[in-house]
Amino acid sequence: MRFLVIFFGLLSFCSFVQEIESFGVNGGFNIPFTIDQGLRNDPRFYGRFTMRGTPVGFTYGYDKVGYGFLITPGYMEIGQKFTIINSVGGTVGTRDVQMKYFSVPIALKLHLNDIAFFRLSIVAALNFGYLLKGQETLSINALPSARKLTYPAGVSVPSDPNYQITYDGVFVPNLKNSVYVPSDKFAPFQLFAGVGFHSDIDLNDDWSLNFDGRLNFGVIDPRTKAYINELKNPSAQTPDAFGKPGAPDLYGQRRDAYISATFGVSRIIQVKTKFHEKRTAPRPPGAPKKKRRKPRG
Repeated sequence: MRFLVIFFGLLSFCSFVQEIESFGVNGGFNIPFTIDQGLRNDPRFYGRFTMRGTPVGFTYGYDKVGYGFLITPGYMEIGQKFTIINSVGGTVGTRDVQMKYFSVPIALKLHLNDIAFFRLSIVAALNFGYLLKGQETLSINALPSARKLTYPAGVSVPSDPNYQITYDGVFVPNLKNSVYVPSDKFAPFQLFAGVGFHSDIDLNDDWSLNFDGRLNFGVIDPRTKAYINELKNPSAQTPDAFGKPGAPDLYGQRRDAYISATFGVSRIIQVKTKFHEKRTAPRPPGAPKKKRRKPRG
C-alpha cells in the first residue's frame, strides 16, 4: 500500500502543464466480425477467425491537461472469412467478405493520467469510411463427391451447367476467388463508432511511441439498399436456369465490427505559454532620467 501511495504521488508530481502537439505514422492489424443473421442461418457457411492488416496511416494529436484530440486517417481492411460446409458437415472452401476503406477516425481522449513521459487515455471515436473496394469471393477445392451443398429455400442456384441440382442438395464446381457479391452491391460510405484505450510513451522531448486499441462497430448496413431489397424479396426475382426464383443469399441485417490494434511513432511539438515582458510607457524626449535610489546601509 505504501508503494502505491508513493507511486501515485510521483505521478502527480510529474504531471505536465504544457500543451503537446504531435504528428506521426502508424500501422497495425484488426480482427473483423461480419454480424449477419442471414449467413448465420445458412447451413453452407460458418464464421471463422480472421485477421487483416492496417498497413499505413497518419496521426495528428493535440493534448491538453485532462483531455486531447486524435485524428488518424489511413487505409483499412475489414470483413470476416467464412468456412463453406458441405451437406455432410465437411469443409470444402472459403467465403471471403472483403471491404477496403479510406477511413478518417476522429477521437476524443480523456486522460487517465497526465504524466510528462507517459500518458494513458480512454478514447471515444467516430470513424468516417469511404469504400475503395468491396466484394465477396468463393473458393472451393474438393473432390466431386464432397462438393454437394445444402441450398436453403429462397436462395437461387447459379445458372451454370456445372451446378447440378439433386433431391437433397446441389453439386457445385471447384472455384478460385470467384466473385459472389461484386463491389457495386456495397454502400460507398460507412460510419463506425469506437471506444478503447490510447497510450503515448515519450522517448525524449522530440519523439514518442503510440499504441491504440479499440472496439469499433458499424452504424449502418454496408450493402446498398437495392441489394438489400433484392435479398428481402426472393420470390420477386427472375427464375434461374432451373426455374427457381430466389435471391443470392438469405436476408439478414448486417453490421461489421472489428477490434483494431495500431502502433506508431510521432514527432512531438510542445506548445508552451509564452512569457510576456511587462512594458512601460516610453519616456518623452528631454525628460530627466529617473534617479535610482542608493541602497540603504
